[in-house]
Amino acid sequence: MKVIVPIDVTDTVLDATNIPVTGLSAWDVGTTYAAGNQVYKEGVSGKPFQLVYESVISSNTGIDPESDDGTNWIEIGATDQYAAFDRKISNTVERATEITYTIAAPSQLTGIAFFGLEAESLTIEVRDTGAQVIYSTTRDLVDSSEIVDWFTFFTWDPEFDTETIFTSVPAYTGYEVDITISAPAGTAKIGQIVLGQLVNLGDTLSGTEIGIEDFSTKDRDQFGNAIIVERPFAQTVDFFFKIPTGDGRRVQRTLSKLRALPSVYFAGEDMEEFGTMVFGFFQDFSIPLDHGGTSFATLEIEGLI
Repeated sequence: MKVIVPIDVTDTVLDATNIPVTGLSAWDVGTTYAAGNQVYKEGVSGKPFQLVYESVISSNTGIDPESDDGTNWIEIGATDQYAAFDRKISNTVERATEITYTIAAPSQLTGIAFFGLEAESLTIEVRDTGAQVIYSTTRDLVDSSEIVDWFTFFTWDPEFDTETIFTSVPAYTGYEVDITISAPAGTAKIGQIVLGQLVNLGDTLSGTEIGIEDFSTKDRDQFGNAIIVERPFAQTVDFFFKIPTGDGRRVQRTLSKLRALPSVYFAGEDMEEFGTMVFGFFQDFSIPLDHGGTSFATLEIEGLI
């Protein structure tokens, strides 16, 4: 079992992208904004990305949206350029043919995970400080697992993986990571990209459980007719894994740092097809220590939407 400890993608980390900040300008202290006007601001405290605000009053002049209490400005979310890094999988980025990002690694990046994908392929290249390509890989996202015989081969409707992960990425401080999400015949989409340091927690065991938490409402009226309101759902994974007892303090220390930081948890590189990769936060973990040398731990993860 492993976790990607994510980095913040700020304006100094996002070196380039083909996603524009469409129809928005930076907030200006001397400009008067009407109700409904939107602006963006960089360097907002506690937010690593460009943040969009909308004016809720007329003649809005000189009021900083960052320090406003919601009376004059409301926070909308990240700009399109940073939506893939805002920790909201449902806030997707779309562009015809392909989406590209260039990341300037602020620290060692050994894992990259993708969620909410709609594309045919995904390419990652790493360039060292001398601009030499030292790592390049392309992954086909077509999911052909439903093809089991000749009949399904000819009747299969192509589907694509919506999430995937790259491990052992050799990106060190100062290196650049090029990401290309390709859909040559249509529209490329991405919900979230998470980059960071890969940390091993232990060995995943049988008994690990996957599921969802559904936020839809299901009720009945006075006549018994079903009233269903479809809403988003979150992935859940309850990991069961083993560690050397001597690693108990290390694992506890690692998880304590992640208690309020959404991260990518997964069972292992060879278990991606089992649906055990989730981007979220842990609800609870426990490690009953065994003096025999091996301890068995549980970790409950609730995914982000």
